[in-house]
Amino acid sequence: MKVNVGLFLVIFLIQTLNSFSQENRLFESLEETSLVSSDSVFRLDLSKNKLTEFPIEIFKYKNLKELYLSKNKLTNLPVEFNEFKKLEILDLSKNEFSNFPFPLCSVVSLRQLFLGRNKITVIPECIGQLHDLEVLDIWYNQINGLPDSMSRLKKLKNLDVRGVNFSHKTQAKIRSLLPWVKIEFDVGCDCGG
Repeated sequence: MKVNVGLFLVIFLIQTLNSFSQENRLFESLEETSLVSSDSVFRLDLSKNKLTEFPIEIFKYKNLKELYLSKNKLTNLPVEFNEFKKLEILDLSKNEFSNFPFPLCSVVSLRQLFLGRNKITVIPECIGQLHDLEVLDIWYNQINGLPDSMSRLKKLKNLDVRGVNFSHKTQAKIRSLLPWVKIEFDVGCDCGG
């Protein structure tokens, strides 16, 4: 009986340690993730893969906390993206988004969202639903303002809007909307609005 209990404890400890080590592991391909249990994929980096469509295989990783998809050619996200209930960090910078990916508004677990260097023209009101958001990086997009709903992002600490041609007046409005946030602007212009 003691041997069985001892063996059980050893197996339990190995599985527990393996689970902890997987949580810190950054997988860099879907082939790599196929070698482990889908429940043990927490961090995935598919940057620089020339992706034009979101790989639906990613949806099987329900415990995903970090997803890096920068430097691809993505233009949208599937509606099912809201299935990522534990996702905290999402990097979609340097893609081909011309519209804000609306499914993101339902991923309320997001803490860091990187959308820099896309072609986004409007940040929608629904962004105010991301109550846990701490970092929003939307540098070098073609937006002309931010929605008032951003004032609901009380945990927001950093906002990067460098490369966005905001007028002095718009910059002042954004500062008054988010006085607790460190905002990175370029030098304001004397352009309209």
